[in-house]
Amino acid sequence: MICQFESGTPRYVLCKHNVHFAHIYQLYKGDAYHLMPIITPAYPSMCATHNITHSTKEIIQRELKRGGEITEQITSGKLPWKSLFEKHTFFTQNYKYYLAVISASTTQEAQLIWSGLVESKIRLFVTHLEGHQSIYLAHPFNKGFERVHSCKSDEEIDEVKAGSLAYQIKETETSEATKDLGVGAMVKDEPTVNGNGKSDETNDEKEKEVTTVYTTTHYIGLELHEGNCSVLQHYRIY
Repeated sequence: MICQFESGTPRYVLCKHNVHFAHIYQLYKGDAYHLMPIITPAYPSMCATHNITHSTKEIIQRELKRGGEITEQITSGKLPWKSLFEKHTFFTQNYKYYLAVISASTTQEAQLIWSGLVESKIRLFVTHLEGHQSIYLAHPFNKGFERVHSCKSDEEIDEVKAGSLAYQIKETETSEATKDLGVGAMVKDEPTVNGNGKSDETNDEKEKEVTTVYTTTHYIGLELHEGNCSVLQHYRIY
């Protein structure tokens, strides 16, 4: 419940006690790395934004500014209220360069564990991207895109791991908002059937072993420093 701050043991105390953040940072050195400290109003008081990065701070500030500008135009009658609730433009306008992090498995159970581990490391990965000399801002999309592929050879599996959508057999599983964007959503054509009710596929193709590959792709929008553009390579982790 909301209560008054007390001096003493809590990490953050009321400003009326003249305890400055500089002094607190001497006691708790890790707090000096907080980029956008927002202190909880309830006990125990702590920073609720300890995982904010340079990129997310920049994105939040931009969105607050953009929201303020739209609201001003709405209150002045220049725009309708629906302008404040338009769909995001992450894949259509916001960025010129994107980085895809793909996790792949041959079973749903394995993919659930593997994709969860990869997703948990995205924030750390973004932090390292911010340290690249050419990258000014790295903006990860808030969810991954799950796809299912049918592969008949190791070469096709390698293509899927590299990001190919040529063997996708199931529509991309996303929220309704992201489905409208049609990001990589492809459905493989079904085999044609002749007049006898049989598939036109040859016997050799039927005999080939089919491997189902499950992938989850996380997209990161990149904004580069002006005048800088280095080649980003892809790496595979098995």
